[in-house]
Amino acid sequence: MARSPISPPVPPIRLVARAHTLVIALLCLLPPFFLSYRLPTLHELTDNKWLVVIFLSSCAIGLNAAAWALFADGRFAPWPALKTALLAGLVLFVAARLGSALVSPLPSASLRAVLPSLALAGLFLTLVLLPPSAEQIRKWTWLTILAGMVVGLIALLQHSGLDPLGTLVRYRNTVRYRTGVYVTLGNPEYLGGYLAPVAILAFGMMLGGAARRARAVTLVGCILAAWAAFLTGSRGAFLGMLAGGGLVLVVWLAQSPAFTPPTRRLAFAAAGCTLAMAILLAVFSPAGSRIAVMRARLGEIAQPYSEALRDRIVFNLVGLEMIARRPVFGVGPGRFGVEFYPAFLAMAARDSGSAFAMMAREFNGAVAEHAHNDWLQIWAETGGVGFAAWLWFVIVWFLTISRALLRPGLSFPDRFLMLAAAGASVALLINALFNFPLHEPVRAALFWLCAAWSAALAFGAPPETNAPKPAAS
Repeated sequence: MARSPISPPVPPIRLVARAHTLVIALLCLLPPFFLSYRLPTLHELTDNKWLVVIFLSSCAIGLNAAAWALFADGRFAPWPALKTALLAGLVLFVAARLGSALVSPLPSASLRAVLPSLALAGLFLTLVLLPPSAEQIRKWTWLTILAGMVVGLIALLQHSGLDPLGTLVRYRNTVRYRTGVYVTLGNPEYLGGYLAPVAILAFGMMLGGAARRARAVTLVGCILAAWAAFLTGSRGAFLGMLAGGGLVLVVWLAQSPAFTPPTRRLAFAAAGCTLAMAILLAVFSPAGSRIAVMRARLGEIAQPYSEALRDRIVFNLVGLEMIARRPVFGVGPGRFGVEFYPAFLAMAARDSGSAFAMMAREFNGAVAEHAHNDWLQIWAETGGVGFAAWLWFVIVWFLTISRALLRPGLSFPDRFLMLAAAGASVALLINALFNFPLHEPVRAALFWLCAAWSAALAFGAPPETNAPKPAAS
């Protein structure tokens, strides 16, 4: 019997590419196990989910750098000025955070707080500098959607009174939130803030998909994630989902080749009528229904005497006080909770009324570790320098996506893959006005991944692989 020839060794570039793909895939698949504020364990090391995100992000950065060292002559192709502006904004933002940490009252603690953003910003940088193929981004997006479908299904089961996770893990805490979801899946704000962008990813993939089976799966994923996100009652997640989903829908109606000019106008009219009917349903839904619960929670935004809004007003006022006290470099990353009461007491000392005294009694010594407004917290902790760099980065990223949508060379599926990732990023940025997704590991990793994928596609993802193909024997 003839001996089979020995398979040629896999080139190093391919090994590095496969390892990089696996690491990013793990980042996409971890949320079902990392949504809770603390893992359902009693071990402090595994409870720190940031360590896992930092480790995986650092591995991805190292592997991408190794791929660059092994690829061709190690030189980057020329890129547009907009890409330079985007990366410059990111570098300045990271530099501002590091500088703010060094001049903070406790540099060592602030530098530790910078590590997560440093790792995730580095991941964004490498994914844009050495972009994966559109097909690879599509695979990662599918993994993210499938992970969200698992989370959404478990949340809906718990909401219905079933608890499949209870037979598998030991809960650290068995408290049920207002949604009926156990803390294993996290605070409703965390859960809704994660599921809303996943629903937008699925929505964009459904609209831009070509295969009927794939569109059916993404439709199911969109419904699971969106309905579970709605049931959490998270207002920031809901508003972000409306904004991101609305962006995807409007672009689809404007650019889909399935429409002729007359049918496109009819489609816009139908979308407007559907929106009007949804608003009427929300306004006149019977008391006690889930829609009425969300209506009441949205109505609390205009009620200054509601507890949630009152607390957020205090958090924002305290953040503005921090900005006034250290306007240039801020109080230092990770120091919002430390500086909370000094800023609060300074405001109370200037206030002659009893409002702050009443609020101090209601807080009863509790400390807000976050401002429940990521934009304000970035400003308070890194000062005007860091906030200006953050605005620069976000604005240039948005311009990058907008210009790519007008570029005729991008294929329709890739265009909506980019738009789905951009819509998910927009949902998280809007949620960040009401919560702190950018300071929580699962949602922060999702934001930076989606922002990087959309930017990589906007600048033009390379062909299926950058690796040189082995010569035919």
